[in-house]
Amino acid sequence: DKAEEVKVSKVTNDTDTETCQLWNSNTLTHLEANIDDATPELMAHAIDLLLENGAIDAWIVPIVMKKGRPAHTLNCLCHDEKTKESDLLAMMFRHTTTLGIRIHRNIARASLHRRFLKVKLPYQDNSRDGEVDVKVSSFKNDEVVSLKAEFDQCKVIAKESNVPLKVVSSTAERLAWELV
Repeated sequence: DKAEEVKVSKVTNDTDTETCQLWNSNTLTHLEANIDDATPELMAHAIDLLLENGAIDAWIVPIVMKKGRPAHTLNCLCHDEKTKESDLLAMMFRHTTTLGIRIHRNIARASLHRRFLKVKLPYQDNSRDGEVDVKVSSFKNDEVVSLKAEFDQCKVIAKESNVPLKVVSSTAERLAWELV
């Protein structure tokens, strides 16, 4: 694993300085291709395939190419592993109309520690019995930076319990904050 720990100085309340290892640091590979002749359905399918096959993230950015043609850049982030990179490159060539893909290696990334908490909502008349996973993002010193309720789970509860989605997700996040 190429993960490295980044050391930063942190000033404490008594103005002493201590060294903290707050986040993970690793390197990734960024694959990108400009595509001006693919349908939106094809691009969406390519993103789904990349994510299902090991991409850390995949996204599209609208661009304008030569002669003012509207187009998109298909982007894909993956771990620095030759096998994974080769698989994703082959997938981009097979499932899009691109003739070339730019490869940017050794892209530095800082990331927070992630874990999940399960919370039980008062809305239990649904197939999830009111349970929602909440992603907790924190520094290595356990300071919680953010919480996010899993959207698809909240959506099921909202629909089946006839409660607004924003109420379901905010309730899940409030309950999670009480647990951390």
